[in-house]
Amino acid sequence: MATHEEAEMMKAQIAQLIEKNEALQSSVETIQQQQLQEKIGSHHGDPIEPEPQPLSTEIWNAPIPDKFKPPHLSTFDGRGNPMEHITAFNTRMAVVGAADSLKFKLLTGTFTDVVM
Repeated sequence: MATHEEAEMMKAQIAQLIEKNEALQSSVETIQQQQLQEKIGSHHGDPIEPEPQPLSTEIWNAPIPDKFKPPHLSTFDGRGNPMEHITAFNTRMAVVGAADSLKFKLLTGTFTDVVM
């Protein structure tokens, strides 16, 4: 159990961390606003380019079958064996008869954390 003095010291450290966190958040917001202003200012009336897609236009624009309901897909966060994840994913996709373009679209949705 911490003594009264140790508890007070921890409270002071937490208060300092909170202040630093708030200052960092403010800095991030300022930087984001500056970046947005630069992005807006750089176009000068030009049409805004679409955000880049992780897939080719051909794959991205491939139709999804009507009434398609994706199966439950497990996620992959970088821990474990990536080949096991891919094998399980492909098995589920084979069961529903998914086209390759649909597999590519759905696979990216199974990645989380650092894998993204």
